[in-house]
Amino acid sequence: MLPCALSSSGPWCESAPSRARWEFRWRETSTVQASGTRRRGPGRNTVAHRLPLSILVGLLACAIPLSAAAQVEYIDPAGGFTQVVTTTNAGVKTIFVSGQVGQGDTLREHVESAFAGVVRRLEQAGATSGDVVKIRIFIKDFEPAQYPTIAEVRLATFPDENQWPASTMIGVRELAVDSLRVEIEAIAVVAESGVDLDIERFSPSNGFSGAVAVTAHGVKTVYVAGQVGPGDGVAEQTAAVWGRVAQRLDAAGASVADLVKATTYIVDFDPETDLPAYRAGREQALDLDDMPASTLLGIPALAAEQYRVEIDGIAVVGADGNAVDREFIDPATGFTQVVTTRGTGPKVVQVSGQVGRPGDSLENQADQVYGNLRRRLEAAGAEPEDLLKTVIYMPEYARGDFAVVDAARKAHGFPDDRVPAATLLGIQSLFANGALLEIEGIAVVEQ
Repeated sequence: MLPCALSSSGPWCESAPSRARWEFRWRETSTVQASGTRRRGPGRNTVAHRLPLSILVGLLACAIPLSAAAQVEYIDPAGGFTQVVTTTNAGVKTIFVSGQVGQGDTLREHVESAFAGVVRRLEQAGATSGDVVKIRIFIKDFEPAQYPTIAEVRLATFPDENQWPASTMIGVRELAVDSLRVEIEAIAVVAESGVDLDIERFSPSNGFSGAVAVTAHGVKTVYVAGQVGPGDGVAEQTAAVWGRVAQRLDAAGASVADLVKATTYIVDFDPETDLPAYRAGREQALDLDDMPASTLLGIPALAAEQYRVEIDGIAVVGADGNAVDREFIDPATGFTQVVTTRGTGPKVVQVSGQVGRPGDSLENQADQVYGNLRRRLEAAGAEPEDLLKTVIYMPEYARGDFAVVDAARKAHGFPDDRVPAATLLGIQSLFANGALLEIEGIAVVEQ
C-alpha cells in the first residue's frame, strides 16, 4: 500500500515501504492571528472590513485582551486541503481533523490504521482521543455484517466510556483513491490549564455517545450522533428519527430550535419520490420558524438493513445565563443556507451544502458551487480565508475530479495559504439527478 493524500492535481501517493503509517507532503505548522475586528452594521448581511495592519498593531499596543481574537493554526497543508485546522478562543481550542484514511489487507486493518491516523493528527494539535467530541466514519462498499468489526475498533480507540464521542457511520460509494476502504474525520476540543471547559456525554452505547455537549465561555455546543428510527418508508422513518434527535438534544439541555446544522443520509435516495417523502416526515416532526443549515445525501448503506434514514446535527445554546446571538440567512424550503452563532467569542458560520445547476458539466458546477459558497460566506460577514472545514460530496467521483474542484476553489479567490481541513467522499446521489457536487463548510470569524 502507498500512503496517499489529495493534491491540486488529484490524489497522489508516494512509496514508503519501511513505514507503517501515512506520510504527507509537508510538516510545517503555520499560525494565523485574526487580523482585524468586524463590526455589525444595521443589516444582518453587512460585510465588515478588516483593520489595516498599522491600526491593528496600535490597538495591540493598547493591550487588547487575547480573548478578543481567535487564533487559527494550519497543521500539515497537503495540497488543496490541510490535515488539521485549529481555532483557539480565550484558551479553548477546537480541532478539525480532515478525513484520515487507512491501509492494510483487511477491513479491520483499514479501520485500525485510519483511527491511528486520527490519533496522530490529534497529537499534532495537542489533543488525545479523549478530547474528541464527534467523529464520522465512512466505509466503502459497506455491508451491515461489517459493523461489529468497525464498532470493536472504535471501542479500542475510545476505551473509556467517559470519553466516547458522538459518532455517525455510513457507507459510501468511493473514496479519494480506489484502494482506500475507510475514512474517518473528527472534531475535538481542549482547554489550556485553568480555563473552564465542560464536556458532558449522554446515552453511551458500544463505544460512542448519543450526544456530547461542550460548554465554554457561556456557550454550549451539542453534537448529536447519527440517529435512526423505525418506520415503513422514508416519511415514517424521517419523523421517527427527528424525534430521536429531539430526545438527544433535550437530554443535553437543548432543543431542535437550537439546531444550527443537520445532515441527513438516505439509503438509495431517489429525488423524485424520496425528497417529497422526506419533507413530509420532517414537517410532521418539526415546527420551527428558523430551520438549521442542512445537507441531504443519498448513500448506499447504513449500519442495519432496516434503516433508510439517519440524521446527525449540531445545536448551540447559551449557558450560565449567557445569550447566544443567531442569524438565519437566506432561508429556503425546509432549511437555511447559512446559520451563524455568537456568544462571547468569535462568530461561527455553518454553511449548508452548496450546489450547482444539475445537468451541467463538473467544471461548470464546481464554478457555481464555489461562487455560491463565497456569496454565502460574505452574507454572513465572513471571507474565504475564514473557512476552516469543508466536506466535498460527489456522486460520480473519479480520480482527477478533485483537480477540477480545486481549480474552481482557486478561481473564486479561496487562498492557498489558509486552506481548510477537508473530507472528500464519493456518495450515491445528491438532491437532484445530474447534481455532481455539493460542498458544506464551517467558518469562524471575529467581528
